[in-house]
Amino acid sequence: MSMFEGMKWAVCVRQPVEAPSDLPDPQKLLKFDVDKKKHEIFEAVRGRVKLKAQYTKMGRKPWTQITATLPIIPATTEKEDQAVVWALMNKSTHSEVKENGKGDLVWTMWGHHDYLKWLNIDPEEKKPVDVFVHPVMYETGARKQTVLENKIKKAEKRGDHFAARALARQLEEHEAAQEAKEAADDGPSGKDYHWSTYEECVVTFKKNQSKKAAKQLQLTVKVRTRYLGCGDPKENNGYLGGASDTSVLDPESDVYKLLKRIGM
Repeated sequence: MSMFEGMKWAVCVRQPVEAPSDLPDPQKLLKFDVDKKKHEIFEAVRGRVKLKAQYTKMGRKPWTQITATLPIIPATTEKEDQAVVWALMNKSTHSEVKENGKGDLVWTMWGHHDYLKWLNIDPEEKKPVDVFVHPVMYETGARKQTVLENKIKKAEKRGDHFAARALARQLEEHEAAQEAKEAADDGPSGKDYHWSTYEECVVTFKKNQSKKAAKQLQLTVKVRTRYLGCGDPKENNGYLGGASDTSVLDPESDVYKLLKRIGM
């Protein structure tokens, strides 16, 4: 007899959180289309990540933040404000919505499936080119180069030629080191076409925000992303060219077939 026979297993099924039952119907309060607003958030996050986030070989997972505005009717109560926010956030998360130390409402979503589900996007029905963030910046040493160049200009401006020459030597050494890294071809480089995926999303609604004059509410949407892989989607049928996750690779590609053969 198996040691597991007869045992009952408790399966933890994550259920989305729904709006509190005591809130009023938000439909008469809304001055925006919920689905369109979610699409705006999706595109705003993607745009912000492309512009600001930078990834490294050490596995950096940068946070990116946007502010979503929700137009409402004037002179609403606190309960009505919450009803409007919940119209956007309802069924958005698989963990309890919490209040922080300031009394603000905070929703947390883990992984790209929960985040995309909130935004009404099914990654199984779309190609990666329409779901994930691309192209994104990969650490090339450009930030350090810019810092050194600015320091050289400041040193020259104040007439400190000794410091300017020392910084110029640092810049030369840095540029040489970066060229050596690119030539080594030991993994992704700054010259590749890079992608990122969604690791965590935290949405915050500040209860005590003055919105009466503007007739709108604001949500802070913070998204942490991580490196996904590389490859120009134009050359890979809308997929990545290389990644450890086979779900983002073209099923017809040699890379996908190879990874499947070795059990990945």
